[in-house]
Amino acid sequence: MAAPDSTAKDSLFGRPRQVIEAELPEREPVRCPLCDLDPAPFARDPQGFTLARCPGCHLEFLSPRPPFARLAERVYAHTYEDLSLAASQPTPEKKVQFERQLNLLERYLGRRGALLDVGCGAGAFLRLAAARGWQAAGTDIHLSEGARTSGARLWAGRLAAIDFGTERFDAVRFHHVLEHTENPLAELGRARALLRPNGLLYVSVPNLAGLSPRLKSWQSRWGMKRHPWRHYAALHHLWFFTPATLGRLVERAGFELLHWETPLRPKPGWPPWLTAAYRWLLEKPRRGSILDLYARAQ
Repeated sequence: MAAPDSTAKDSLFGRPRQVIEAELPEREPVRCPLCDLDPAPFARDPQGFTLARCPGCHLEFLSPRPPFARLAERVYAHTYEDLSLAASQPTPEKKVQFERQLNLLERYLGRRGALLDVGCGAGAFLRLAAARGWQAAGTDIHLSEGARTSGARLWAGRLAAIDFGTERFDAVRFHHVLEHTENPLAELGRARALLRPNGLLYVSVPNLAGLSPRLKSWQSRWGMKRHPWRHYAALHHLWFFTPATLGRLVERAGFELLHWETPLRPKPGWPPWLTAAYRWLLEKPRRGSILDLYARAQ
């Protein structure tokens, strides 16, 4: 799932708190999936959502939050991202990003195989994976025209509710999807059950421990931001991960961690030495704003 299209006329992204409360009046408490504890609230964002933290493992998430079924209907609808046929072709930047992911999956798997892309969106990754020789398949709550015309096997709906029969995969991909799910541990557990022996998991999420998010959190805490805590992107993001909390979830779900990255996009016009220094400062200590994880089913 990509970032919401804030230009869509019926999108709730960035709308005033009064609009959110009128559109999504119901709230339900959420417990930590790792510790089964009630979280402690620590902040409220401009749209009125409560950010909370587990006192045991420090996983952060929304609690209380609107019922997930309502979020799927009102937030994760077709206006949530660009699902046009044009978007089914990866941009040059996306192509580099996706090829990096496939390179690492092929390295750790030792071959190509059957790959399930959870939250396949417009289908750009499906097309690229198939072109490289993967048996591409995908799921999404709403299947787009781009995904439908990709030639990949597709299933509509939430991962936990889909009946795959005897179908199994060599790799499962969650590219900016896990933060939107009802229960990330259950989602990872379902992925583990769908993998063949020694199958691979790829997860990419916003990195709450990144340098930029940490700075924005500090500014929010001390009243230095006009819209404090807006960087959490609550409403469409329900869970907020660090390397520590994501690692615990993945290991609890039955995976062995293989590789971490916080990939950075090179800045146009920067000399190579500056790009290298930027990456050394942020990528090596996992301080980039995006966190990528590769793991193997145990």
